[in-house]
Amino acid sequence: MARHKLLAGAALVASGMLVPHATGNEGKRVWSLGDQLAVPEVRALAIAADGKSAAYVVRIADRESDRTVAILRRVDLANGETRELLRARWIDQLNRIPDTSDWSARIDVGAGVQLYRIGANGETHPIVVHPATAIFGDSEGAVFPGYGHAPLRTGVRAHSWSPDGQRLFYVTVDAELKGKAIRYDGEVTSERARRRSPGQARASIYLREPDGTDTLLATRPQSDLTTFFDRNHVRWEKDEVRYDVMEIGSGGQQKVVTMAWAFADRKARVLDPKVERVYWLLPGPRGGRLSSQGNGDSRDLVETLPGGKTHNYGRFAFAVGDGRAVGGFRSQDGQRAIAGTRMIDDPRFGLAVIEKDRVHTIDTEHSLSHCDFVPTLDHGACIAQGHTTPPAVVAVDVPRGAVERVASVSPLHDGIDPLKIEPRTWVNRHGYKATGYVVWPRGYEKGKRYPAIVVTHGTDGDDRFANRENQWEYPVQLFAERGYFVLLVNDPSSRQNAEIRAAYDAWINETQDLPPETLRQLIWLNGVASYEDAVKELVDAGVIDPARVGIAGYSRGSQMVNVAMTNSHVFRAASSGDGGYLEPALYADVAGSYDAVFGGPPTDPAALVHYRRLSPSLRAGEVCGAILQQVAAPYVPSIDFHAALRKAGVPAQLSLYPGEDAASDETHIFHIPSNRIGAMQENIAWFDYWLLGKRDPGSPFADRYPLWDKMGAAAPRCDAKGKEPDG
Repeated sequence: MARHKLLAGAALVASGMLVPHATGNEGKRVWSLGDQLAVPEVRALAIAADGKSAAYVVRIADRESDRTVAILRRVDLANGETRELLRARWIDQLNRIPDTSDWSARIDVGAGVQLYRIGANGETHPIVVHPATAIFGDSEGAVFPGYGHAPLRTGVRAHSWSPDGQRLFYVTVDAELKGKAIRYDGEVTSERARRRSPGQARASIYLREPDGTDTLLATRPQSDLTTFFDRNHVRWEKDEVRYDVMEIGSGGQQKVVTMAWAFADRKARVLDPKVERVYWLLPGPRGGRLSSQGNGDSRDLVETLPGGKTHNYGRFAFAVGDGRAVGGFRSQDGQRAIAGTRMIDDPRFGLAVIEKDRVHTIDTEHSLSHCDFVPTLDHGACIAQGHTTPPAVVAVDVPRGAVERVASVSPLHDGIDPLKIEPRTWVNRHGYKATGYVVWPRGYEKGKRYPAIVVTHGTDGDDRFANRENQWEYPVQLFAERGYFVLLVNDPSSRQNAEIRAAYDAWINETQDLPPETLRQLIWLNGVASYEDAVKELVDAGVIDPARVGIAGYSRGSQMVNVAMTNSHVFRAASSGDGGYLEPALYADVAGSYDAVFGGPPTDPAALVHYRRLSPSLRAGEVCGAILQQVAAPYVPSIDFHAALRKAGVPAQLSLYPGEDAASDETHIFHIPSNRIGAMQENIAWFDYWLLGKRDPGSPFADRYPLWDKMGAAAPRCDAKGKEPDG
């Protein structure tokens, strides 16, 4: 049976055709697996120079080619008419070219990822085409792994226009041959977890002058992660352009340095980072940088001015500076700034308009993201979306604080009857808050107890539509259609109080300022307590069956799933996606991080005590449910955990999803549609079998049932009442 056979989805609209709009008269329907696959991922939005239209990019699974494709659309902000301008393997970094009616973007139309100019009618013209020799993605010879796209040959890595559109800053990349020289020490150990030898590359930073000539500003090594990854490291001043680079010290420490290239004398100099570097991130109306400071349920909105002075605008129930929120804008006259916000208690995104004397917010019922504004910041366009509202383009009137829907991004999903989804804030037994959502099963009947699945991925359980950053290939909406409660639970916020913030600071900064017991309790076991107590709340309310509860999460969520299953007896089945952090085998790759968490390497007897208390493979005998691991590559820590589970008699399955060919792997966020469908079908089969005792002979995974039967018959039984996490 073809395990990864794609289900039918909506046909994509042909290039140059109008995108259909939902009329609102169609009969509503329920979610299907095809709907889960076809959810569009909005990647960028840029308003036209005249403010009358906007262009945006979506990524959508194309079942016919078995690829994820990028689509550029243009929408008229007055009447909502939407036209598809371009379809390509990759489109990103969409920007308005100042003082023109055109846009620019990095696009792959067959020559690798290059920089193109896009006209109002969709015609493209090359701006910079550089031999595309460096590969970004999980592939043989790739420079860096990819996290959600196919391996891409790349010529142009980043670009930025000066405010007047007369100068262009851009970065190109070139692969470097390794040669036949012997490699030593760090050059060898860096490849211990790689199945294939990684590539090497260098980056070149250029400035295109008003007369069209290109000047090479610098050539940077691959260790300069800022140049290779950071797309927002350029600031334009009247007489110079400033950009960041990363230097590696003699002790291996990383340091970001700000450079300035003067237009007149054509020389670069190093700026004092204490004075210059921080002020470009979220610009404020007083010429400084905006940030949210403090802990708790509200934060101070502060503008830090050049020289170190600050202006406090007051306390608000939102935070600015979240990487998933809209960025920052400042008007041409400097009198107004706009910053993206994330609500603290009800995790949705909005906008804060900051003027010198006041702050007001622009909120809708759901989240605003991917915004752009005309230079005066009088009006703009955003993407509005929520758990029950598919993404749509909206027009924003800034002075009035008004938001008006313009056009749907996905008419296919507008036709789905919304599920009941409620925001929640849970307070666990230790007094820590965790935000999230409860997704109710379709057709819920009062008095009946339902199975439930907790889904987690750190902090992105927020008000966005079928968000893959949160739910990965766990088809949350389809689980609800099949009779499950689904709890989308975030980690307890690291900004609740000074105690938990200090724990996260020690972990992130790789210090040993706090003992391992403190990090274990406040970061990992605290999260497990939140999951258990969220489940208990609904068990006590009489809606969840405590004997039929599962948990799922990928990446950071995988950490938490593995810790939950080895420290709690609440969960009867789990799906852990593409993770393995906390396993002893990973020490050599993340030594500084593990030193903070465990107090040293696993070969240190004093540190080994802490590994035994937290590392999932060393606690496999505590597991009371079946564990599925889905991975994009055969990671050593994932394999170690699986082997430990099997040795302990725990029902366990390890599923490796393939890449596009023998030289590549699937990416951390799956990008191959057949793999996505397969992973969703496997999760459905896994939870249905272990939580409901249900077998679907039509499932692509029906051939696994006999093995699951054998594992289940031999598995140890645990106390059905559960227990609190150790510690």
